[in-house]
Amino acid sequence: MNRFQKSECLYDSAASNDGAGISESEMREVADWPTDQAVLLFAAADQVRRLFWGDAVDPCAIMNVKSGGCGEDCAFCSQSAHNRADVAVSGLCDSNEIISRCRQAWAKGLPFCAVSSGRRLSAAEFQTLFNTLSECGDNGEKHASLGILGDDDFAALRKAGVVCYNHNLETSRAHFNKIVTTHGYDDRVATVRKAKAAGLRVCCGGIFGVGESWEDRIALCLELRGLGVDTVPINFLNAIEGTRAEPPKESPLEFLKIVSLFRLAMPKSTIKVCGGREKNLGALQPLIFLAGANGYITGGYLTTGGAGVDADDGMIGALGLRRRK
Repeated sequence: MNRFQKSECLYDSAASNDGAGISESEMREVADWPTDQAVLLFAAADQVRRLFWGDAVDPCAIMNVKSGGCGEDCAFCSQSAHNRADVAVSGLCDSNEIISRCRQAWAKGLPFCAVSSGRRLSAAEFQTLFNTLSECGDNGEKHASLGILGDDDFAALRKAGVVCYNHNLETSRAHFNKIVTTHGYDDRVATVRKAKAAGLRVCCGGIFGVGESWEDRIALCLELRGLGVDTVPINFLNAIEGTRAEPPKESPLEFLKIVSLFRLAMPKSTIKVCGGREKNLGALQPLIFLAGANGYITGGYLTTGGAGVDADDGMIGALGLRRRK
């Protein structure tokens, strides 16, 4: 069977069974797909995206509401106190600043996500943020990413109007302790399950280019599919000076294959390309959508800038895509 025929088979498999996604053996076919024929793989992923999502894409805006000084030792993170990156360390942002940024995002038609560094906020900080998010109003979507939380915390976030919680698994269970040792994989899985049990949508994915294998990528994909997450954020390592993570060796096409893997495996989930896309994909950035993505972070990241909302709007417009309403 040639690659064109295999591409058709991958599409058929992903499109059938009400969007259950390709099998584990087919995931390994994606892993082995030669990059010089990646366009045929992308064609299958693109058609699956169009089948389930049409021409709509889902951008969002994030704000780093508490920066740096994190006690966790994630090797790739510039905000970890275990690393030596030159990053601002600050406490919880002023409430008025958070409310302003939230409303600015809404004015641009974007969901707003409040993100904090550290395992979790203190009780006083969490209460302040709860009050702040409540004061933002309800003219748009509120999301949050505040670390490892419990049932009562998620109930409070729902009361504040938060509809989606982000908590990435980062990588496979087998690879996790090579990049994080200060907490366990099951801590993250439990947090995802608690967020879902509280009735929140869950945004949960990982970071790629941190020394993981294709088997690790497939294992993460299977874990996320088993958890039934709503959105999968895909980050490509942007190796910041002072962190312990080595710069990624993957080519742009290799990274784009990862996007296709998750689209074909999880047809009904939003596949959102996030940090590191500008750095690692360069001129090939628009191919994230043709490789299967239907979402992205716009307007900048936690400690690094981005192309900007207007530039991203121009990119999707040139592809005939539109923002989800």
